Order: sequence, then structure tokens, then C-alpha cells
Amino acid sequence: MRLAAVFVLPIIVLAPSTRSTVKSTIPIKQRADSQASTSTGPPEKVKLITSTGIESFIKDLNANGNLGYRLRNSLSYGGEGPTQNYAAVVGLDPANKYEYDWISSPDKRLLEGRLNIQAKKGFNFINAYALTYCSGGTSEEQANPTSGESLIFGLNKGNAFLLERKNGDAEQTRDYKVFIAKVHLGDSAEKTIQSGLDAAASQGFRPVKVLFARQGLLDFSVSVLVERNLRDDSVSKTEYRFLKKTSGLPKDINALATQGFRFITGRRVGMVGMALMAKQASDGTTYTFVDEKKYAKEFDKTIALGYSYEAVMTGDLTCGSNEVENERLVFAQNSGGGKREYKIKTISFTKTGTPDPESLTEFQRLVGDGYHIKDLFYSGGLNVIFEK
Repeated sequence: MRLAAVFVLPIIVLAPSTRSTVKSTIPIKQRADSQASTSTGPPEKVKLITSTGIESFIKDLNANGNLGYRLRNSLSYGGEGPTQNYAAVVGLDPANKYEYDWISSPDKRLLEGRLNIQAKKGFNFINAYALTYCSGGTSEEQANPTSGESLIFGLNKGNAFLLERKNGDAEQTRDYKVFIAKVHLGDSAEKTIQSGLDAAASQGFRPVKVLFARQGLLDFSVSVLVERNLRDDSVSKTEYRFLKKTSGLPKDINALATQGFRFITGRRVGMVGMALMAKQASDGTTYTFVDEKKYAKEFDKTIALGYSYEAVMTGDLTCGSNEVENERLVFAQNSGGGKREYKIKTISFTKTGTPDPESLTEFQRLVGDGYHIKDLFYSGGLNVIFEK
């Protein structure tokens, strides 16, 4: 049964395995789930859904995908394994239907093959969610998961990978590669990943995600996932840069930004910061970074200084944490003097764990006022960034 996989998720994700595939495909549901549209009125163009556990999240995505809703934004937060929470914004595309599935990567060296096996069935990568599994060796350590010894010996990290297929089309349209480097002091990992990126870019691949894994006491690794569009015969001339720093990452990002490089994605794990950048412009810009927990004081102030919101530099889940740690909100200096308007709304939840109806009403009101959902992040609650 697929449901049983939820309760062994941390072990599945982080323990070595020789299986060629991890999860089987979930068929599109013919009936609507509780979070799918059931009213007789016009369907909502954009919806917010929340779920607990990866299996429930996939079920909710498939129920909505069967009605023509496609994933736009998503994140995971808090919890561990079956109690981890997920949120997503889906948008209506009524002419099509969408299926969703997921795989784990018990062995990071097998990820590339597993993604390509799924791609041959028409399922393409769309997001990855950090997973943390914490286990103490003694009952005392288990009772105190924030103890130093428990954090050192019982902390494992991996990822769950979300996949999407359109209209049941089993034709392969994407090809994937994964570059892996051990995390040590110095810049060896940076050089290893950069070498792989350079070679892949000449073949038409582009980087899409920075991944981090930890197994055991000393096995720390960083990976970069790249993909190629098989329906596009042209080879992009875009240059890419990978950065890994324990200090000075914003300085290095801005040094590249003055040369026309732009931030694609990034991640912070403890003191380690990582970023992917692409040569996308002829002019320079400047980035600034705001600690996610300070957004209430710093977001509007940063926008008033002439910046636009760009993305979240993803953080990390640790043992006993309810929120992702060390996340940063990324802002870029406006070009041409243009300005955007933002609103951040925190979603309230009922006692049963579902979004409060008043929050959903406000969500739809802002969409009706011409705002689009720029991003989601979790700090003191689930927050939605609206932009227009």
C-alpha cells in the first residue's frame, strides 16, 4: 500500500537502496477531493491548498489537477515525515488535466537515474522539499531532540521530489543530470559543481535546484539538479555560476550581478550558503537579503528603497524545529525606475487544521483586485506574497 510509505518516509528517503524506482504512479482521481472545487458556481481561477504528509499532498494535487488546476507555487514546513506540512497555490487551466507523483532519493547517486525513469513516463520535476529525520540513540536523547549529542549523531537530511504530467502524455520531454560534491572546508565543492555545470550547459542543460544531503556523522554533500528540454533543439549560450560560501555569499552574488548575472535559486544549511546564478542581462543590478523572520519590519522598508521581491533563499529543517531555519528573502534593485506593489497575508487556520474561511475570502479578494501570488514562505505562520 502507498499509504504505508508515509510512516517510513524518513528511512526511505535517507537509507541506501538498490531499487530502480521508489514510488509507483498515482492515477488521476475521478472524484473531487475535499480541497477540490465542488460548488456549482464558476470555479476559482486560483486556489490555496494545504496538506499534512506527502501522500495527502499528492492526493490533493491530483484531485485538483483532475479539475484542470496546475501547481504554481508550493512549499513544505514544520513537522517530520508523516507530520510535515505542505502548502500550494494552484491555477485553473481548464483545457488540460494534470497528474502529480513523487519520488525519494535514498541514495543521492541514484537520483539522476530515477528522475529520468519517471521522465520517460512523461513525469517532469517541478519542485523538491527538504526532509529531516531525527533519531536519538538513547531514550534520553530521544526525549530531548535538541540536545547536542542528538543533533550530531541522529540527524539525517534528504529530499522529496515532486513530479508533474500533463494530460497523461507519456512522451519524454525532459532529460536530467545531477552533479554531486562532498562538502568540506574550502572551495572544492564549488569547483566540482561548476565544472559539471559548464559541461552540461554546452549540451543545453540549465540548473533548476540546489540540494543538500546528510547521512551519518561526516557524509555531507551538495548536489545541483539540471534539466534539458528535449523539444528544444537550440543550445543556449547562457553562462551559469554556482557559489558555496560559509561567509561572504551576498558579496559574491553582487559581484556577479554587476556583470549581468541574475539569481536563480539558493539554499542555506547552517553556516553554508549556496546559490545558482545565470548570465541573463547586459546591465548590472544589486541584491539585498532580508532574514525571513524580520520580514514584518524589513519587507516594506526594502521595497521603499527601490527593490523588488525576487525569491526565497530556502533554509533548512532541524531536529525539533517548527519552522525552516536560516531562510532569506531575496530582493533585486529595480531597473528603469519601475515599482511593484506588494501585500503579505498570513493565513489563519481553524482548529481542524484547514485554512480559515476569512483568510481564503481575503485571498480571493486580492486575486480579484489584480494581484498575483508571487511566493509562499513560512515564518510565524503560512504567508502569501501578493504582487502587482
